Amino acid sequence: MCRPANFIEPPCSIDHVILVVSDLHAGHPDAAVPEFLSFLDACETAQIGTLVLLGDIFDLWRRKNGPLLIEHGALIERLIDLDGVDLRYVVGNHDYALLEIAERNGGRGPFPIQKRLLLEEEGGRTTLFLHGYDLEVWGALEPLSVEAYEVFSSRMCAVGDFGGAAAGRLVELYSRGLDLVARRETLARPAHERPTLDGAEALARSPARHLLLGMEPGDRLVYGHTHRPSVSADGLVANPGSWVADGGALTYLKIENDEVALRHFGRDSFP
Repeated sequence: MCRPANFIEPPCSIDHVILVVSDLHAGHPDAAVPEFLSFLDACETAQIGTLVLLGDIFDLWRRKNGPLLIEHGALIERLIDLDGVDLRYVVGNHDYALLEIAERNGGRGPFPIQKRLLLEEEGGRTTLFLHGYDLEVWGALEPLSVEAYEVFSSRMCAVGDFGGAAAGRLVELYSRGLDLVARRETLARPAHERPTLDGAEALARSPARHLLLGMEPGDRLVYGHTHRPSVSADGLVANPGSWVADGGALTYLKIENDEVALRHFGRDSFP
């Protein structure tokens, strides 16, 4: 089994189709969970190879972790039972607690959970997969650090109610030196309306991404977080969009033979 990439170990080699989805936000009232379950069924039927879940699949900022995950037990069971599909889970800011849970359990669990993933596609192209919250930090939230934002994300997973109890927790974080109180209104907006995500997208398309993300020339970057589906003209930067109504709902990426295609589940032919 391939080990989680940490920019020192070599990337895992993949010689089949890769599908990428991001930002289901199960727990959000507009999350397309039934459609996502149908998507997983289609992945298994088509034997697609590797499925990368690019973070925020569960929205642990909205509800207490245990009750939310119990409520979505059918989704968890479907992920566990995927037959013939190499499943990789990359955490986002809204499900960051899953990484800590995996680490607490010594990495033992039904599928790998990690912060970043490197895969080497057939033909030699290396692709970096990450959720993308660090792009927002570097692109618009400095002097906040990525590490501080991860602390914020972890604690927001413990809040259980972003609309109510979050205010008190943000004040607590501010007292620890994290300047997030002034940004509460911005961070609470739907992703596609947040101006800070313009900076994230600008950074993703800038050569600066190579330096900040540890990428080599020619590497491909696939990230989520913005809920804005896109593929750059050269195919080296791509975003699968989201599965909630506030963005490009039901979109995903197909990577095959060094080509990236943005597709819509239920409208385009699968995969």
